[in-house]
Amino acid sequence: MVLKRRKFIQKVGLVIPVIANPFSNLFSQSGAILEEVNNSPIISQDFNFTNLNERIWIGKDFWSVPMEDWEIRNNRLQFNGTKRNARLHLLTYVLKKDKGEFWVKSRLGLLTNNDSKGSVGFTIGIKDSTDPKSIKAACYFGDGLSAGISLEGKMFVAEKEAQLPENFDYSDFTMELEVSPKNKGYEYSLSVIDMDGKKGRLVYNSSNEIEGLLALEQNLNEKDGSTFWSRSISLEGTKLTHVPENSFGPILWAMYTLSKGKLKLMAQLPPVSNKDPQRMELQFFKKGKWVREEKIEIDPVSLSTVFSIENWDSAQNTPYRLVYTIDKEKHYYEGSIRQEPNDRPLRFGGLTCQEWAGYPYRPLVENLEKTNPDILYFSGDQLYEGNGGYPIKRQPEDSAILNYLGKWYMFGWAFGNIMRDRPTVCTPDDHDVYQGNLWGEGGEGISFEDWEKVRDAHGGLVQTPKMVNVVYRTQCGHLPDPYDPLPLPSGITNWYTQMVYGKVSFAIVSDRLFKSGPEMLRNGEGRIDHLTAPAKPEELDSNNLTFFGNKQMEFLNGWIGDWQGSYMKVLLSQTLFSNVGTHHGPKKEFLFGDLDSGGWPKSKRDEVIRTIRKASTFHINGDQHLPFMVQYSVDEVRDGGWTFCTPAISTGYPRWGQPDAVNVPFTDRPAHGLPNTGCYRDGFGNTNYIYAVGNPTDDFNLEKNRYLKAHKKASGFGLVTFDTSARTIKMEAIRFLADLGVESKENTYPGWPLTIGQDDNDGRRAFGYLPRLQFKESDQVVRVINEETNEMVKSIRVKGNEYIPPVYSLARYTLVIGEGQNEKSITSVEISTDPNEVIEV
Repeated sequence: MVLKRRKFIQKVGLVIPVIANPFSNLFSQSGAILEEVNNSPIISQDFNFTNLNERIWIGKDFWSVPMEDWEIRNNRLQFNGTKRNARLHLLTYVLKKDKGEFWVKSRLGLLTNNDSKGSVGFTIGIKDSTDPKSIKAACYFGDGLSAGISLEGKMFVAEKEAQLPENFDYSDFTMELEVSPKNKGYEYSLSVIDMDGKKGRLVYNSSNEIEGLLALEQNLNEKDGSTFWSRSISLEGTKLTHVPENSFGPILWAMYTLSKGKLKLMAQLPPVSNKDPQRMELQFFKKGKWVREEKIEIDPVSLSTVFSIENWDSAQNTPYRLVYTIDKEKHYYEGSIRQEPNDRPLRFGGLTCQEWAGYPYRPLVENLEKTNPDILYFSGDQLYEGNGGYPIKRQPEDSAILNYLGKWYMFGWAFGNIMRDRPTVCTPDDHDVYQGNLWGEGGEGISFEDWEKVRDAHGGLVQTPKMVNVVYRTQCGHLPDPYDPLPLPSGITNWYTQMVYGKVSFAIVSDRLFKSGPEMLRNGEGRIDHLTAPAKPEELDSNNLTFFGNKQMEFLNGWIGDWQGSYMKVLLSQTLFSNVGTHHGPKKEFLFGDLDSGGWPKSKRDEVIRTIRKASTFHINGDQHLPFMVQYSVDEVRDGGWTFCTPAISTGYPRWGQPDAVNVPFTDRPAHGLPNTGCYRDGFGNTNYIYAVGNPTDDFNLEKNRYLKAHKKASGFGLVTFDTSARTIKMEAIRFLADLGVESKENTYPGWPLTIGQDDNDGRRAFGYLPRLQFKESDQVVRVINEETNEMVKSIRVKGNEYIPPVYSLARYTLVIGEGQNEKSITSVEISTDPNEVIEV
């Protein structure tokens, strides 16, 4: 792909000798930049697109936006999109601030003519005003100086224009932009020449400094314009600096999980060609050398590979690297499989909701790296439909998949560095499958025609099963094997599963895929999912409704009794099982309830909470764009477990939890006395003990700085520390712009941090107690089973050598103590009235 400049000139002369002399004239104008300026070295690079396989991904040195609109085809680079300001960014050669000269040149041609409108050119010095040092921010938010030509017969540099030669031939021409210091600023000279030797030149002067990225840009002045191709891009000068670490790909990033001795690692690739190599290799560094573990096929649809290794030794750090060869060059991606933290508390990073206004979330990512979690959880909405600044494509199917991948890659670019060396759990939510709300109804589909009528206020998935499965594969392919390996009747795959890591057992569930839609309860048009008037709880519940689905409830009931390798239990889902947000949207509209929550159907929601509290399960979720700490209620106030709804990484659609502002009655305000806290009843009849809420400010729309706006919109991330020895859970909420180098209340939200005990996740009042159990061996697993109903009423790994089992009704009970071959049962145990009665085990 790389040619030296002299060879490039020779190649151009051989291909089109008729214009050899005009090219020579152009090159002679830029000859001055061959000299070193201010002792800066001359950087020279030529990119030739003529010898590459046909594919969407241009190469590791480039990043295109929109990704799917650029491709290598017909031995050249082609643009096939309609978006205004579509750019192919050059990542690895950057304009530095020092004074210097450079030129950039490309051979171009008209691909499709759309009503004789359209433009093509270079944009240079691209950087973002909020985060000027970030190339990721520059690619999606950066501005620069543009120079090019339009089909209206004009050439332009910034706001200055000139006429092109009459009858200029757009079918094949060369464009060159030369920049040199002049009068404490820069002179920009744009030159073009067509196949017949017709030349145009425009000179522009500016006193502004120029630094940042360079890009080939199309539709500079319009959308839906004509499109152009390019054979090559060349650049040279002393103002250029080579930054190879800016490259992205071909191995974009990797995610892994480790559970019960099984390692699963997934690598993500960009859209390479089916003629490019189709296998990737995984190596581990053992005994001082790299050892090949496995080489497997790349999935051609999701462009991912999933490696699965049994009997993994988690007692040490093990470096790994992925190996992939493309364009005759071998590429490596390195990371590390961390030692499993079994002898200390487990630090857990909880993240959710990545609306692109805060991209690439650099302050948050840096703080996440400083806190150094042992494991990461991205609970959903790893992308939104508008991410990247261009719309989604719903159909045809292949276009929708490529469109999704381009937005999905933004996630990996932002967080890939921290995911490479620690387990990452990633679960998709509604926006990941291109729906504002999702009630999956067991994977059932809704046609595009019907969806257009009701949008996201009805149940069903609008995207095809193939596209949904790409989402599930790319986000969940590295999770432990699913509980149900069979696909749903629609062909959509399951991914709910369990994971044991650091002595904590995680149930990873989907609280959207199986849920019934609002149309099962409410008639009407428009936003039937928004309760703009009070509703009786019975109006929002029915025996015909589904929440988790039967098979997933079967999994959950089995999981609460399985304590293999674990001391504490945590449920990971997409959203919380109540409705604590009160005000919604840009106009801060009050809603009595939002069906885009897990607070309904109440009877099925209550069943889930009753199930998980048996094992004192803590709940972590996201989705709501508001950080909350809440204790659930089912039959009595605060008889459920606790949940932590983590802050959004970058909040888009704003919400507030301000029940006091609309006079909602409350009781039991916590001792800290913060407003909007205490026991409130939501619109679905759930009583929620709200210990803390992190609300946005009302003036966030006044902020022009994207990061400050994200901060004011209550963006950030959650930290949870599980001390499996003390059996405590510490919750922290870190704000988007927190300065973790300074101890300050401004780093978090009012009410955080909070530490609770494992037993606080079962708030039931005991009816009585069985005799005290004394164990010869500490930390035994105890299951308490009601002999009359055969229901397991409690499942816990005991802390220490004693345990007094609580029970919640008058009955005889069976105690199942221990695990595996050491398990023993004691039957017909009754409530004891003697506090000194002991059963030795």
